[in-house]
Amino acid sequence: MLPWLQSYQTNLSTLVANNNLAHAMLFTGPLGIGKTTLANWLISSLLCTNSVKPCGQCKSCLLHQAGNHADFLLVDTTNTSVGVDAVRQITLFMQSTAQQQQNKLVLLANAERLTEAAANALLKTLEEPPKNGYLLLLSPYPARLSATLLSRLQHWPLAAQFDGRAQHWLEQHSNRAVPDFLLRYCSGGPLQALKMLESGKADDIATSLGVLEQFFSDKITLQDTVKPLLASEQVSLMLGFYLRQSYLPRLLQHNAERLPLAHQHYMRWCRDEQNILGQNKSLALSALLTELRRLRH
Repeated sequence: MLPWLQSYQTNLSTLVANNNLAHAMLFTGPLGIGKTTLANWLISSLLCTNSVKPCGQCKSCLLHQAGNHADFLLVDTTNTSVGVDAVRQITLFMQSTAQQQQNKLVLLANAERLTEAAANALLKTLEEPPKNGYLLLLSPYPARLSATLLSRLQHWPLAAQFDGRAQHWLEQHSNRAVPDFLLRYCSGGPLQALKMLESGKADDIATSLGVLEQFFSDKITLQDTVKPLLASEQVSLMLGFYLRQSYLPRLLQHNAERLPLAHQHYMRWCRDEQNILGQNKSLALSALLTELRRLRH
């Protein structure tokens, strides 16, 4: 188990052993925190037929590992929304008789993608959950779920990781140097940070952040700033991160009254970046950076 999830694992193990586990649970936390890892471990524990859970050796464990367990349903959430048909599938599955042992498990990732109609349909299942049925929902964006749905779920928020333990884990699992900013950039999700590290995206972001720092320190020209930034796949995310971490704290210290203007310029640029088709991206970014630098002086 991932080191920062061990305390959650211990608590869940106790609940399973004492038959006190809630029948509908919601795991939340930033992308890359390990929600799926923890949920799959819990599912394995509830499907296992041996005393040590999960044993990894019984027929039930082997079926689950092979992805062929008849008492486990993984809901397809790859589309932009999860509709009523998926909830009907969940309801029918939960009402059927378990084939291997007493428990039936459903895993619904990206729960924030439930349509309003699907969420309302799911409420009916949650109001009268079967005794042997467990529904696990995962979401990095719980605020997008309806208050009524949230009230029917036992919430397990997994804390973002920014400390030395997560940094050490990254260093152990990659042969690349781990930038100091990476966990903060990934909102405390070590698995997401590792993915960016191994793909080389962390290096690209580090380069872009360095370019911005040079620009706002008047060390390079606007042209030499815009070109490498536009080559980045995540220019809006990266620029927003730099503003929060470096630009705005300095502006707060020296020109606090200009904070609303800086925020307004950035939000307008983000809106136009998303909504204006055929926008001259170089010109728009140049205008934003010029205005932000002017506010600094």
